[in-house]
Amino acid sequence: MIILILIKIQTRKSIRQKNLHPCGQMMKRMPPFHWLTLFFLIGLILVSIIFQGQIPKWRFLLLNYLFLLGLLLILNLSWYCGERGKVKKFFHYFSPILFVVLIYESLGNLIQHLQPDVDPWLIQIDYFIFGAHPTLWMERWIVPWLTDLMSFAYGSYYFIPVALITVLYLRGKLHELERCIFILLFGYYASFVGYILFPAIGPRYTMAHLYSIPLEGSFLTDVVRDVLNLLEHNKRDCMPSGHTQIVLMTLVLAYRYVRVLFYILFPIICALILSTVYLRYHYVIDLLVGGGFAIGCMIIAPRLYDAWKGPHSGHS
Repeated sequence: MIILILIKIQTRKSIRQKNLHPCGQMMKRMPPFHWLTLFFLIGLILVSIIFQGQIPKWRFLLLNYLFLLGLLLILNLSWYCGERGKVKKFFHYFSPILFVVLIYESLGNLIQHLQPDVDPWLIQIDYFIFGAHPTLWMERWIVPWLTDLMSFAYGSYYFIPVALITVLYLRGKLHELERCIFILLFGYYASFVGYILFPAIGPRYTMAHLYSIPLEGSFLTDVVRDVLNLLEHNKRDCMPSGHTQIVLMTLVLAYRYVRVLFYILFPIICALILSTVYLRYHYVIDLLVGGGFAIGCMIIAPRLYDAWKGPHSGHS
């Protein structure tokens, strides 16, 4: 009798699981990297509501984040329903890039209204460490050809993480791909939290009156500078140095999963990190903290992914 009752209970449980609403199934099978975006968007929604009195465009921000939240859920519902063709598969794995870009741009309407910039503190810390202002000290090395080289290296930041996930995608290493996307997303969102807590516009603005040598190069330097000024709506993105943090994380992941790419990227990344100071985008303390963020994320994110993977592994 007891055995029959247990069988009946288990049968009902199985039926309930099979009859679970598609949205419930979708949430259950949502990949860990999309859960990261979901939680971060919820956090930004709460910040927009809590500090609405300080944020002039808080309603616009709220609608923006709700739209992104809806887009995220639609993408996951689409992934769960129907056949998974090449186009759907591409959007599934590369959509996090879209969310990173749109969330980053939205911070331009948020960060500056929450608290004052911390640039004066960063300038003092740099001077305390080096006994000089590093961006001023580097003026002695400024020549047009080097400025072009540094501009190329700085601009490569936007393609380096994409290169890693593209190679993994083309090689069909989907497990490694998902893991890398999760780790890199964790790094991006950690840096965004840093921008919110420690807003800073960088030496190119705060110390402009002290520079005596302009950063002049060829059309390449002008293109990089003009494109960044046009596209980067969020100007308070110095602390920590996301350029340093993300490329170091990418370099470690490339060493683990695509060794050839590691050797290709290594000299470019070295030049990129140097360019952040040469081109006056960052204080040196930004780089040091960015390196610390990279180490922290590479310790925490893989462990979080491994702990998360169990209950959320039904999407592959």
